[in-house]
Amino acid sequence: MSKNKIVKTIVDKFLIEKEGQSILKDIEKKKLVDSGILDSLDILTLAIEIGKKTKKKIDISKPKNFKKFNKYTDLIKI
Repeated sequence: MSKNKIVKTIVDKFLIEKEGQSILKDIEKKKLVDSGILDSLDILTLAIEIGKKTKKKIDISKPKNFKKFNKYTDLIKI
């Protein structure tokens, strides 16, 4: 499985558990952080989980990486 698919699976599962299946409808149009779907703890949790599964450290203290959590399409490519 490619890293992008692994990340997509992690993010989708997380969002469904947090908000319910309907969250995935039009998810690509939503601002995840700005709209309150993800908060700082969610970002940290996702960064750790993605890091564990992909063996890639995600430094969320860097603005470039942090901004990727606001847009679904950017996040699944992290």
